[in-house]
Amino acid sequence: MGDALEKFSAIPTAQKFLVLLLALGVVGAGWYFGLIADVEAKVEAANASTRTLNGKLTEAQGKIANIKKFEEEVEALKRQREEMTDRLPADEEIASLLQKIHGQGKIVGLEINRFERQPAEVAELFVRIPVRMTLTGTFHQIATFFFYVGRLTRIVNVENIALATVASKDGESDGLLTATCTATTFMYRPANMPVDGGK
Repeated sequence: MGDALEKFSAIPTAQKFLVLLLALGVVGAGWYFGLIADVEAKVEAANASTRTLNGKLTEAQGKIANIKKFEEEVEALKRQREEMTDRLPADEEIASLLQKIHGQGKIVGLEINRFERQPAEVAELFVRIPVRMTLTGTFHQIATFFFYVGRLTRIVNVENIALATVASKDGESDGLLTATCTATTFMYRPANMPVDGGK
């Protein structure tokens, strides 16, 4: 060790400076390649991983937005289906419909004398359910009743309307009319129901 120091002391100052610079360069290069390059590689790998994860996050956020959009569309379709089911139910539900019709008659002051269910007619996609009705009231009451029946949620067509005056006991007309008509409602035809035009 002493011999090495003596040899180093004997070297001129300019060369000592170069030897020190060379030694520092070797140590710096070892430090750089041993530690800093490894850290930089890890930082670059972490940056690449971050970019990949950001891409996946953006893709996932896009999917979430699409899922929300599809959920809203499904909810809208469910509401439409419920509305259509109200208009064209899968069951006859004639009793509740006749109750609603009777209620509309009472509201306008009509007297509903008769409901007579007719045979159902099966078509390709639906079933027609006609009901014969006899009503008594003024022309205005009858027209208002038909207007309100047309505004029911369920589809009801009123057809084959026949009007006749009602004579009082003294033979004079009190302005009352008897209306005979067919109120036809519809029901969705189940797939297993044959199309035979029968009951």
